Amino acid sequence: MTFKVLGLLAAIGLVLFLVVVLTSGEKKLTRPAKEWQAEPWMERDTSLPSVLPARVLALTDLPPLEPVPSPDDMVAAIKKSQDAGCNGAVLTFSWPSLEPSQGAYSLDELKGTVALNQGRILFLGIQILNTTVKDLPIDLQGKQFDDPLILERFCSFLDALAPLLKNRVSYLSIGNESDIYLSIHPDEIETFGVFLNRARQHAKEIAPHLMIGTTLTDSGALRPEMQKLTAQADAHFLTYYHGQVGLEGAFKNTKNTKDEILALATQFDERPIVFQEIGFPANTEISSPDKQAEFVRGVFDAWDELGDRIPFLNYFMMYDFPDAIIKDQLAYYGVSENTKPLVKFLSSLGLHETNGKPRPGWEIFHRRGNLIK
Repeated sequence: MTFKVLGLLAAIGLVLFLVVVLTSGEKKLTRPAKEWQAEPWMERDTSLPSVLPARVLALTDLPPLEPVPSPDDMVAAIKKSQDAGCNGAVLTFSWPSLEPSQGAYSLDELKGTVALNQGRILFLGIQILNTTVKDLPIDLQGKQFDDPLILERFCSFLDALAPLLKNRVSYLSIGNESDIYLSIHPDEIETFGVFLNRARQHAKEIAPHLMIGTTLTDSGALRPEMQKLTAQADAHFLTYYHGQVGLEGAFKNTKNTKDEILALATQFDERPIVFQEIGFPANTEISSPDKQAEFVRGVFDAWDELGDRIPFLNYFMMYDFPDAIIKDQLAYYGVSENTKPLVKFLSSLGLHETNGKPRPGWEIFHRRGNLIK
């Protein structure tokens, strides 16, 4: 079984909702699309350059999550990543979290993240599939992906976000580590392909500039059935944790990180490669802080050689997740806490420890991030 960390981004929405409430004093609202669309956060961000940089660096830059961070903590973490050269941001949400009932949209969390990331190039992930979970609105659960009702509803959902997609989003991923779910449910590959291509077509009608695809693991993306699935995508959307194998936490040699990434790139066609997440653990029982630093160095070395073949790269992450969030995520995916190597992996991906102490990889990330052009 291959299991990776991408689903942890689902936890971020909870924190960001706290920020929205604390900063605005508003309660979470469910309103028709036209009311949300009238708000300024969906309008063009005039602080962005008219021509996007050839290479955009992002970092999952949540502050330490224990105790619960304040709005000032959130802003400080974003400022810290900006000081390290990060001019992009990844925002991820499930479809039902944004449309809990048909035609009624709950966009407070999305609004909050967009506001926090003013001046940054945005990657929006809608996690229809989330590693091992299929996540649809409650009234659509049990239907096939190619059901006309699902296709119509998702196109209407995209219409609700139309101003945001036109004005603020540059990358749109529909599904997170979709290959893992589809490997467990191979009978849904074809129907998900129909859904994905219809969704891409409609999103392109709304915002032709969007780079659209579905995020796959680096190994899953090379499988023939997944390459067929993504044949119409604008880019190869990937997660990359340098060869984690199953729950035992085995990894490739970090001395070879650059060569491994360069070799991976040769196995894809000429379309751009977008790393929704790329990272490496530091726990001394499965890795080490020095190996993590070596990995960070190798990532930047490979990116310098590949240049704008990788237009967007998001490093995962700034700080370790605390134990409580790790336990919640293991429960979400139905994984036993006794899978200790997995816990060690998930809980040590930060370039800082939970107490804020930087690991050696942070200095490399900060220095090299500021050299990205």
